[in-house]
Amino acid sequence: MKKIKFVFLNTIIIIFIAAGLAFAAEVKNTSTAIVPASAKAVPAIKPAPAVKPAPVPPPASPAPSSKVAPAVKPAPIQNPTQPAAAPVPAPAPVDNYSYNPSGKPDPFKPYIVVVDTAALKKQIVKKAATSIFPLQRAETEKYRVVGIAGDKDHRVAIAEDAAKKFYPLLNGTRIGLNNGKVVEIMADRVIVEEYENNKAKRIILKLRKN
Repeated sequence: MKKIKFVFLNTIIIIFIAAGLAFAAEVKNTSTAIVPASAKAVPAIKPAPAVKPAPVPPPASPAPSSKVAPAVKPAPIQNPTQPAAAPVPAPAPVDNYSYNPSGKPDPFKPYIVVVDTAALKKQIVKKAATSIFPLQRAETEKYRVVGIAGDKDHRVAIAEDAAKKFYPLLNGTRIGLNNGKVVEIMADRVIVEEYENNKAKRIILKLRKN
């Protein structure tokens, strides 16, 4: 009976030992098969080379400006509810030109001037009537030479008007309505020079003896 127990125990021990060896061998084979595959599947990763950063150039300093920019005034805030003011019309230009006719010909004056001699004579007679010189109150022909005295170097004549008044005549005496002038006294006549319409003419007053 003891032999049977001993044999049975030995058999069990042998079975356990064999099972343990088989398990150990299987585990070893599995580990060797897995390790190379994993070693081949995952290659060694080399570290990437360090990249040096490019040097950044310093910012260029702005050139100094001699002009100072004018300050910008903020635009006034307009009220949206208030209507925009109407534009003010520009004032009309004022013309300060004034025409000065002095020294300039009259454009409305005709080139040909018609002189009314009758009206001119009436005007002269009217003016002569108020003259303070009695020898210029009538025409030269209205006076009569009633006497001449003196020699060729110095003579004096006596004139008579319509009112029977007598007046002396010398060289240079003014007589008549046209402002005549005694230019020469001869032994028997007196010569008077007048200007009428800018034309000179001579009037001879002969000595009346009677």
